[in-house]
Amino acid sequence: MAGSQKQKFLMLLKILYEQTDENHPLSAPQLVELLAENGITCERKAIYRDIESLVSFGFDILQSSFPQGYFWGIRLFEMPELRMLVDSIKSSEFITDKKTDEMIEKLQHLTSVYQAKELERIKGITERPKNRNEGIFYNIDSLHYAIQSKRKVHFSYYRHVIRNGRIIPQKSHEFTVSPYALIWNEGKYYLVANYEKYDNFSHYRLDRIRQVEVLSESARPLRQFSKYDEIFDEDDYISGVFGMYAGSSEDFVYLRCSTDCLEHLIDRFGNDIVCEEYGDTFFTVRIKASVNDGLVSWILAQRGGVSVIFPPELSERVRGTLEGMLGHYRRNL
Repeated sequence: MAGSQKQKFLMLLKILYEQTDENHPLSAPQLVELLAENGITCERKAIYRDIESLVSFGFDILQSSFPQGYFWGIRLFEMPELRMLVDSIKSSEFITDKKTDEMIEKLQHLTSVYQAKELERIKGITERPKNRNEGIFYNIDSLHYAIQSKRKVHFSYYRHVIRNGRIIPQKSHEFTVSPYALIWNEGKYYLVANYEKYDNFSHYRLDRIRQVEVLSESARPLRQFSKYDEIFDEDDYISGVFGMYAGSSEDFVYLRCSTDCLEHLIDRFGNDIVCEEYGDTFFTVRIKASVNDGLVSWILAQRGGVSVIFPPELSERVRGTLEGMLGHYRRNL
């Protein structure tokens, strides 16, 4: 009798968790019927007592008056949160198609079957191009372990080449580096590390990394080549190194911007930018960033809405890039 009572409690919980939500409650007679379908018989009055016991034990089982019935209340993730997670997984280029489906399926188990169907519809919307490196999640695990244990890693790095008219990945280099952080930037995942031949940081795309091996050799201390002492400051680093491009050390950059570019500027540099002067159609700002290809590309993407005041080398790089592009098109017309 005790065993069947435990089974009844567990099956009742399972039914409420999987088959109810605020829009799909189940009445006591319906719960009796579903329990019977699973080989458990009980009376309707017993359902009331069992639900009272579950509530007193701490389960959030709520009662609805219309339609009448019981349903599972607060879940680990609410539906808007699950939608955001599904959208994030789908839009992440480094997550493979297979892993995308697996992760979304796991999220579907965190809600009712009805809401899981809604997530299935979101899942079916056309996604961005996806990475095909199925081993990326194992690599992430190994790299996190190496970062936490402060040990060097060795890996193969791949780039795409054209062979017989097809684009395929091909190993280009092998690296032994000291890893410090995994950083998400513009939909891509990067390893930030030090290649000991140089006194700076380098970045490696995780979708291009293969055959990660955690070595017994200790990682290089940050204080030997960077401004950081013992802890790598990800927020500070991302704000200075632009678009995951290597570049010069951080310096102050002055820009003259169209007011139409304000939102783009905030998206890139945050709300802490210093406004030097402003008018109805323009403003000038001071930011701190590395002068590198990422910053040049962003300035060009503003289509003339942003111009460089200082430093002169950044202005020259923007001008040189534009002249190079124009010369290329003139030669090919």
